[in-house]
Amino acid sequence: MAAAIRVRVLLLVLLGAAVMLAGRLEARGERSAGGIDVQLVPLGLGAYAGDDLRLDDQTLLVLGATQHLNRQYRDAGEGRYWVFLGYFARQRFGSQIHSPRHCYPGSGWTIIDQRPGEGLGGPASELLLQREKERRVVLYQYRTRGGWTTSELRLKLEMARNALLGRPLDAAFLRFSTRIVPGESEDAARARLAGFVTAARPHVDAALPF
Repeated sequence: MAAAIRVRVLLLVLLGAAVMLAGRLEARGERSAGGIDVQLVPLGLGAYAGDDLRLDDQTLLVLGATQHLNRQYRDAGEGRYWVFLGYFARQRFGSQIHSPRHCYPGSGWTIIDQRPGEGLGGPASELLLQREKERRVVLYQYRTRGGWTTSELRLKLEMARNALLGRPLDAAFLRFSTRIVPGESEDAARARLAGFVTAARPHVDAALPF
């Protein structure tokens, strides 16, 4: 137990030192690595038809993304699907990508369940949400030049590492979601969302610079 505590303390000290040094390097201004090409994510995805959704100025300010795609798709039935892709060209220490685990409760949603997600080509998280009578299934992940993660700590470590190595500090946030229609089971909604992700993900992947 004592050894485990010492290891954790050492990791925190090393992370703090890395953040301080990386912050100094950040102040010099690191390379930018380009952005996302939203044109590569079409409004028509096979059986799904989409519409762009506008975010208000206050939301954009809080979000802090360099570029974003916010879109709703619908199928031939009652299915509705939302895609959000946020690209952050230069993350900053102390001001990172907002976690859905905090943003959703702040918007009135209750997180009913959280579990590992599938279908995004790497580690992902799934949230089951409810607000009044509406329920949604959400899949999300962060992407950096080091790979995929759902961990805010991993995101910080990647940022510190890239800053120390003089690499771009860009990152992306991906979120796919669908509402659970009345009378539908959670598993059925998950299966619908998985089908939509299969259709959308190749285009989303192509739009990212990494």
